[in-house]
Amino acid sequence: MSVGAFPQTPVAVRRRGPATGTSTTSSSSTTTGSSNKPTKPTSSLPVAPQQGGTPPTASAPVIPLNILDAPTQRLYAFVVYLALFAWKLYDWAGVVEENQESFWTWLKWVFIDIAFLYGLPELRIPWLELSQPFVTTAFILHAIFDWMLMFNVGLPWQGMILGFVKVFYDRELAISEHNVKLSSILHNHSLIMGRQIINILPEGSAILNPERHPYCLGGDFKVAPIPMFFNSTIPVEVELIRTDLETNEQEIIKLSKSQIRDIKNRAKRDRNTHETGQTVVQFDYPAKKPGAYRLSKALDEYKLEVQRHGPQTFVVPCPKAWVGPATAPGRCIKDLSDLSLQVEGTPPLKIRYSRTINGKDHSFHFQSLQPEGFVSPLIAMRPTSFIDQDEDVSWARVQRVPLAINESMNDGGEWQYSVDEVQDGFGNVIKYASPADDPEGKPKPKHLVQNFVVKERPRVRLNGCDLRNPLKVPKGGSKELPIKFDISGSTPDVTAHSLTWQFSPIDTLTESGDHGDVVSTGSYNARNAKDKPKISAPGLYTLKSVSSSGCEGEVQEPSSCLLLNPLEPSVVLRSEEIPDTCAGNSIGLRVDMDLIGTPPFTVKYQVISNGQSTYEKVKIPGLRYQMDLIPRVAGSHKYIFTHIADDIYTNFLKLSGSEYILEQDVKPQASAFIQSDPKQSACLGDEVSANILLLGDAPFTLEWEIIHDGKRKPHKVTGIQDNRFEIKTAPLAQGGEYTLALTSVQDKRGCRNFLQEEMKISVRRQSPRAGFGQIEHKRKTMGVEGATVKLPLRLTGEGPWTVYYTNLNDGPGDNPTVLQKIINNDNDFLLVKGRGTYKITDVEDKRCPGVVDPKASTFEVDWFSRPEMSVLLSEGVSKTESGYSLEPVCEGDVSGFEVSMMGTPPFTVEYEITHKPPQGSAVRGRKKFDATLKKESIQAETSKAGSYTYKFSSLEDQLYSSDRKFKPLVVEQKVHRKPSAIFAKPGQTFKYCKSEQGVEDGIPIVLTGAPPFQVEFEIKHQSTAIPDIYKTPIINSNTYEIQIPRQKLRLGTQHIRIRDVRDGSGCHSITPTIGGPSVQIQMFEAPTIYPLETRTDYCVGERISYTLSGTPPFEVWYTFNDVERKAKSDTTTFRRVAESPGEFTIKSISDKASECRAPVHVTKTIHPMPAVKISRGREIQVDIHEGNEVEILFEFWGTPPFEFTYTRSTNAKKGQKSQVLETRHDISHEHSKVVRASQEGTYEVVAIKDSFCAFSTQQYEAGKKGEKGQKKLMY
Repeated sequence: MSVGAFPQTPVAVRRRGPATGTSTTSSSSTTTGSSNKPTKPTSSLPVAPQQGGTPPTASAPVIPLNILDAPTQRLYAFVVYLALFAWKLYDWAGVVEENQESFWTWLKWVFIDIAFLYGLPELRIPWLELSQPFVTTAFILHAIFDWMLMFNVGLPWQGMILGFVKVFYDRELAISEHNVKLSSILHNHSLIMGRQIINILPEGSAILNPERHPYCLGGDFKVAPIPMFFNSTIPVEVELIRTDLETNEQEIIKLSKSQIRDIKNRAKRDRNTHETGQTVVQFDYPAKKPGAYRLSKALDEYKLEVQRHGPQTFVVPCPKAWVGPATAPGRCIKDLSDLSLQVEGTPPLKIRYSRTINGKDHSFHFQSLQPEGFVSPLIAMRPTSFIDQDEDVSWARVQRVPLAINESMNDGGEWQYSVDEVQDGFGNVIKYASPADDPEGKPKPKHLVQNFVVKERPRVRLNGCDLRNPLKVPKGGSKELPIKFDISGSTPDVTAHSLTWQFSPIDTLTESGDHGDVVSTGSYNARNAKDKPKISAPGLYTLKSVSSSGCEGEVQEPSSCLLLNPLEPSVVLRSEEIPDTCAGNSIGLRVDMDLIGTPPFTVKYQVISNGQSTYEKVKIPGLRYQMDLIPRVAGSHKYIFTHIADDIYTNFLKLSGSEYILEQDVKPQASAFIQSDPKQSACLGDEVSANILLLGDAPFTLEWEIIHDGKRKPHKVTGIQDNRFEIKTAPLAQGGEYTLALTSVQDKRGCRNFLQEEMKISVRRQSPRAGFGQIEHKRKTMGVEGATVKLPLRLTGEGPWTVYYTNLNDGPGDNPTVLQKIINNDNDFLLVKGRGTYKITDVEDKRCPGVVDPKASTFEVDWFSRPEMSVLLSEGVSKTESGYSLEPVCEGDVSGFEVSMMGTPPFTVEYEITHKPPQGSAVRGRKKFDATLKKESIQAETSKAGSYTYKFSSLEDQLYSSDRKFKPLVVEQKVHRKPSAIFAKPGQTFKYCKSEQGVEDGIPIVLTGAPPFQVEFEIKHQSTAIPDIYKTPIINSNTYEIQIPRQKLRLGTQHIRIRDVRDGSGCHSITPTIGGPSVQIQMFEAPTIYPLETRTDYCVGERISYTLSGTPPFEVWYTFNDVERKAKSDTTTFRRVAESPGEFTIKSISDKASECRAPVHVTKTIHPMPAVKISRGREIQVDIHEGNEVEILFEFWGTPPFEFTYTRSTNAKKGQKSQVLETRHDISHEHSKVVRASQEGTYEVVAIKDSFCAFSTQQYEAGKKGEKGQKKLMY
């Protein structure tokens, strides 16, 4: 999963409670709607699909979701991360407090971050399946952040973070060896207590609706909340006067006791919200009747009348509008809308309505709607504040004003007029929400909307018929009137309409072709645009009107059509015999036809020949026609013409009468016909036959010609006794087109008749050919043994081809096996699997046999050689009876050998490594490598001692995979074990004092390998970067105690590590110098302690710090107020917080290394913090009139003289911070002092100082912001 993606969390469905919301409307806001609309509920988040029942997959969380769901797992992971981060900040705070760096703490947090960041994705918690690049980046950032913290890198937000940490943990070790909270000592509020508040009483006033907001009643607005404001007074009696808008009568309204009590309670709650202490109380009077309201009287708690301000406030009925009276919803294009809107309210009125045409909205405004002769101060732009209180207010009465809308409706479709908004003269606005703005999508009420359906007017005209192109129908028949109906925006198939037309019979038309005296009217109701009326009477038809869906349409030209009944078709026949020019006999009839009607004609006739009857018909395009009736057989023939039809009379009319019957006896002349296929194909050298049918009296004489390349070769056969004859051509030796044409025939009567029969013969110009193609310009290829080889073929002719081939190397040479293959493509391939020389012996295509190209008849196929492998002989590599041998090496040394391969690169080699250690059983492993060259280097295994055998068992190249014929290759080598040396007790520390010169114990080591040994040691002192090297003499045993020379050691700690060891076999082992086993030698001096500051006087809450010299941990003995205590310090810093006053003396110190206790004597004096109280530590509030004074008492505790600072600030109000108006500084040599004050404000002490210590609340505020405060006040 990539970071940033949010997969669906497979958790169980949780139901949420319905979201509720409330809306608050200011009582002084303008009315903007006619009804309260419910707030649209906030849509909840989509519920994740429940997948808890699915079987676990590879990506399922480690902790199943049915045990612990995904959100809870993410919460626990986040809590663990926060806990680790808090622990990290705690360690960082310790580093900052000690003002030092800590490499080990940084290393600790690096490992903790690794464990958390890399372990979190393994839990596979949904949405926390972090990708590897993201985890690596996050770890690098955490490591950098840890380094900045633990190495005490100065950061600009360091103080803020320290302050944040101090909020959760602010405890330090005090002199009493107990953890105390430093902030509770430094920020002791009991040191400065009390404050004096002085209030100056102001003058009071009352005002009604100062913002002059309009109000209306009606609909959902049952009450109008008129605001009343009381400034710096609490009324006990309030009177209002309401003037009725209809009668001008005045009504006195007094606020009830509960309303007065409500005003008093609000004044008490809002007393401290104003900067000057003045109180402004708002009370909304609920007006339930229309009228003009004004404030008449307001008395305060002293029964004195307060000032009254403000004009009259008008509460009128809310304006409204509706559509009426209702009209029919149907309209046609270019009709008038004829709509009326009714507006009711206090004039002048404004209305906004919208006109929607096919979904497109158009808004319109009408302003200053008022009755005729209406006079109002609102029209004269006269403010209502200047209206006399006794003036007539009847102008504010509700009046109704009609608004007529009469516009041409030029667009078809759906029209809607909708009332959107209405406003009266005072500015009261009523908005009617549209369905798009309504949360529930409710439509507007019917009285606010008028819908019209504006229909298109139809258009009609005649198509394909006018006075020049009349309609023609048979007598008694009918035909649709060709009307083209059109209406915009409608589907013709479903458009019903009505038609009317005028009709005049054909014999009543005037000479100009117009309607005469006889005119009738016809009509038709069509179901759709394709439904047309049928007419049958001949005459003139003229369209007069069309209507559809109640809308009259337009009749376009052409609008008149003439219907005619043409004459019925008839025919007159004339016939004569057709004589034979040779024998003089009749061979048929020639018939002349004269026709009447509308061409084209169709004439049917019956032919009766020698008792057999057939029916024929003939198409005649004009009014005259001639046809020859020549029978093929001799005998009596009869022709009966039965029916006739023309273009108008399509139903055949029967012909009767002897004039329509023709008879004749004929003997036809000799003729011949080719009965074979008139188009034939043939191969080169083939003979072609043609079957001939002869008609007449035998014997026959037949003549024909063979035509090729413009040359004619005649042929003639006589004495043919049969009516059927077969013509067989000579072998066609040339390719091309041949024509066999019959030229003449003669029967026993001796009449030679010309013939037109012929047959086309297409002869192939070439025989099919076959041969092998070339691969890389030669007919020879190499292949992989056993694989299929594709031999290219080159074929000519018409496929498919049958190819006959043989392998000359397969079978006896004088009689090889012949195979055949069907080939469909002229450039196809012949698939073979054996090696040898392949030869094509014969070929034939779809029709003809072919020839084989002798130059391309053979193709040679051979195999690639299989790969081979050997070991190259070089220095250190020798050949043995079993294979090859490598010279022995030491464990870990570099060794190897080269192998040579023959074949087609790249190669794949598999071999087996057998390792037999000095003790234990052998271990086998397999390896595989790929080589692109024919020579490859093999790295020998020398990581462990023992005997190694390399057995190469498989060799593959690009063409061949390994097979059983491959002979394994064996290489052997022996690896000696490396010597080793270890400390008998690694990690042991040897402690020595510098002043002591006792005999030092040796460092025991254990050696393995073949003696003798020589060991090299590294001695690194903590104060130097370059270590010292010490080599031992020859060691002949496997155990030894090392004596480090004295001159190699220094004061402090030095680490002793084994660097190198060499044994008798020549092998040596270099051990890692970083992180390897070691021992320590420490040399110490006696510890000491020094104070960080030279002063001896401290205040309670300050830190007393010392620097320790020696090796941690330290033990410090000290006394405080004659009580002796012992403390431990794990670092070189000793610090304690002064939690109480007294004498603090350090007596002695010891550390862990030297274990010597050094006596010292360092004394510090701790003084208490000064304190001050104003007004005896209490908060006292005094209300005075301007000019009076108040005494403020200050009391002090501490060591005189006292310096103190106090401020006068604004009296704080709820939700606001007080501001300092002035700051004063004073000095008192006594423990109390009195100061007089006459100005309004809050007086309090912010700083106090005595002879030794100081305290300031400003320092406390600065500390909370992360700033460093001062202990001393600077004046």
